[in-house]
Amino acid sequence: MIQIQKLETYTFVMEFMGGTYCSQVKAKDLKTALNSWTQILTRDRLEIKHLTLNKLKRLEKKIQDGERPTKLKGLKNIWFTSFLTKENIIHVNIIKTASR
Repeated sequence: MIQIQKLETYTFVMEFMGGTYCSQVKAKDLKTALNSWTQILTRDRLEIKHLTLNKLKRLEKKIQDGERPTKLKGLKNIWFTSFLTKENIIHVNIIKTASR
């Protein structure tokens, strides 16, 4: 029997260098969503002011090394994480969004 896995929508709200950047991915879980999100950042990197390839590579490495967002206490399906680049902080809120 083939089991079909439902993909959830995850919304990423990133604060970086005075800008707010939003994107959505479909994924089976939060870990997969994080990896998909970094692919979107790689694709859209030139549209995000000050997000260099080196900063993006450091962010990807932290995720690959097991960096996991913190579930926000008292809230459902919302996480927060931050990444330190050489000279900046990237703040990211992640919301598992209900699909209609």
